[in-house]
Amino acid sequence: MKKSAILFIVMIFSAMLYYGCAKKDNPTSATATTGMLKVMMVDSPANYSQVNVVIDSVQAHIASYDTTSGWVTLNNKPATYNLLQLVNGANAVIGESNLQAGTYTQLRLYVGSGSNVVMNGQTFNMTTPSGSQSGIKLNLDATVQPGIAYLLTLDFDANRSIVTTGSPMSPKFILKPVIRVVATATTGIIAGTVSPTSVSANVWAFSGIDSVSTSTDITGGFKIQYLSPGSYTVYVAPKDSTYNDTTITNVEVTASNTTSLGTVVLSHK
Repeated sequence: MKKSAILFIVMIFSAMLYYGCAKKDNPTSATATTGMLKVMMVDSPANYSQVNVVIDSVQAHIASYDTTSGWVTLNNKPATYNLLQLVNGANAVIGESNLQAGTYTQLRLYVGSGSNVVMNGQTFNMTTPSGSQSGIKLNLDATVQPGIAYLLTLDFDANRSIVTTGSPMSPKFILKPVIRVVATATTGIIAGTVSPTSVSANVWAFSGIDSVSTSTDITGGFKIQYLSPGSYTVYVAPKDSTYNDTTITNVEVTASNTTSLGTVVLSHK
């Protein structure tokens, strides 16, 4: 069997697997207007045995709205995180959601009751002023582009964030978070146009055993989104059997960028 035929069979088999397993919330159409934001928390070492913070919800604010209506919820499932476990490469994802494209200027963490610190075998309650009412507001500058996934890393400094008051025999602990916020794009896009535009086509992007697919729109345009950086093979399969399929190799994808294939011209059989 020829090598090209083997490649074709592998692509079709992979595409079948993709359609059987793909998530419905992964938009790949050329007209999608949302991006994705994942919020991850890490920490630096601190002089405690545990620093347990209860986070009830996480919200982000888009700049094009006013301060009351522009908040989008990334997570509303309360969970407790021991910050001292989030060191040496460990992390915790505290929120993730598809978002309207645009510039986000603030993140808000609602801290619930039950936060505490453990020191010398004793557990002490830790309060957060206004943490559960108005939330802890963090400034950020993250521009979310359509079809791009972003990682927002919250670098929590536990030592500087915990204020101790009261006597040594009866200490009180207050959480006043010192957090560094870093936004990083993690995925890219492959886009192009299939000609003639009257011929609908399915388009796959393959990298190893992973595949993502979409279909052309009425203008012949296509956009395959949320692709991890790397080299891809793009396979275009026209739905009109009188046209030949096309394979494009060595398509490089970089984070936050759109790799344009220009116009992919289909030939008659």
